[in-house]
Amino acid sequence: MVSKKSVSQASKLFIFTGPSGSGKTTIAENVLKKFKVFKRVVTYTTRAPREGEMDGVDYHFVSRKEFEELLKKDAFLEHAVVYENSYGSLVSEVKELLSNKKSVLFVINVQGALSIMKKFPESVVVFIKAPSIDVLRERLLKRGKDSIEIIKKRITSAKQELKLENKFKYVIVNDMRSLAIKKTEKIIRAELGL
Repeated sequence: MVSKKSVSQASKLFIFTGPSGSGKTTIAENVLKKFKVFKRVVTYTTRAPREGEMDGVDYHFVSRKEFEELLKKDAFLEHAVVYENSYGSLVSEVKELLSNKKSVLFVINVQGALSIMKKFPESVVVFIKAPSIDVLRERLLKRGKDSIEIIKKRITSAKQELKLENKFKYVIVNDMRSLAIKKTEKIIRAELGL
């Protein structure tokens, strides 16, 4: 577990969360390019890489057995099962980044965000959502990365996750990507005093 002493004013824990297809990863990629103070925690997952994803960059792709071994060692700050795949972030990686005065950026599902918030209530959480369920469905279909069955599961989950948006400090409707990025940058500047 990361102690609160390791989180100085020079480092903050940020979380970008929201339903699958909301655009949180795209917004995070833009933030990471603009604000060099940030480091993204690379999540471990048991799911197979999608086309173009790189191990150690997008995710650490591991077998179920490897994931279970890390779980037994209590190595994860948070972990969750999403669409039959396991995801988790290592405590050691978070500790190292915070101790090096880097602000940590998590891009995770709502379940993971809520889990981290229990341990770090001072986290800056940005909930990113599509303007409507229909737009979200269209984005997931255009993405072309999941079967219709998985997309239906993602839409069902999104409806439940949207009910939780009031638990988060900031909510951004990602209607126009450039505007959503600007709003996110404004939040970051305010939180970091830039």
